[in-house]
Amino acid sequence: MEQIIALGIATITGVGWFSGKIFNRMRTLEDRIDRMPLEYVLKQDYIREMEKMNEEFNLINIKLDKLVEKILSR
Repeated sequence: MEQIIALGIATITGVGWFSGKIFNRMRTLEDRIDRMPLEYVLKQDYIREMEKMNEEFNLINIKLDKLVEKILSR
């Protein structure tokens, strides 16, 4: 009889834990879906930002090239 009670408690605890995990994942998924419209970026904005990043990287590369040339010329 004690074993049946222990098994019942373990089953209830396991089911509760499992359902908690499932509902937590569902809640996380719902939150991500709710944020999607807020995180959406227009294609033109994305392209413009990528072009800015490429310009910045080019400037960094130019500065690094000048620095390396200066160091090597010594």
